Amino acid sequence: MTNLLILSTTLLLANSSINLGQSKPPSDSPYVLVKTEKYSFEIPRGWTVGEETPWGARDMVPTSGTGKLGAMTAGPTKASWDELYKTSLYFIQREEKGKATPFRTGKTKQGYECMSFEVALASGFVNRRFTLLKDGSGNALALSVKIPSQAQEKQYLADFQRMVDTAKLKS
Repeated sequence: MTNLLILSTTLLLANSSINLGQSKPPSDSPYVLVKTEKYSFEIPRGWTVGEETPWGARDMVPTSGTGKLGAMTAGPTKASWDELYKTSLYFIQREEKGKATPFRTGKTKQGYECMSFEVALASGFVNRRFTLLKDGSGNALALSVKIPSQAQEKQYLADFQRMVDTAKLKS
């Protein structure tokens, strides 16, 4: 249950910010690689990586604006996608109410089993998206995006997709 709780609180993220483990990609790339002890992925160049919380959560925020990307580790877990989805929604809905979509399963570009779903505001705008991925040992990484406005949706979705596509768990 502890692993489910840790994985599900993807929106409870650190307030302090530090630049951590960013390597220098090609100068023409709009993304940088973030590397930690447990995972790596790419985020937009110039964003600030927050400090990891005691439960494994980390925030990534732009230099201006209110949107964010999030990451949280857990594992190993043997919980089913259904269990992870239900527990995740419990904590997500506590933070901000919304209408959740059913989850979908698949594989990431890196070959990890994954589950994805969205949460829409009462207005119908889908402002939060989530992808949880697991490796063969049950180690999990929950990735999320909070989109600040419909005007910024396209860019935030592209940034989140890049994060998911490049995510790698370290064993």
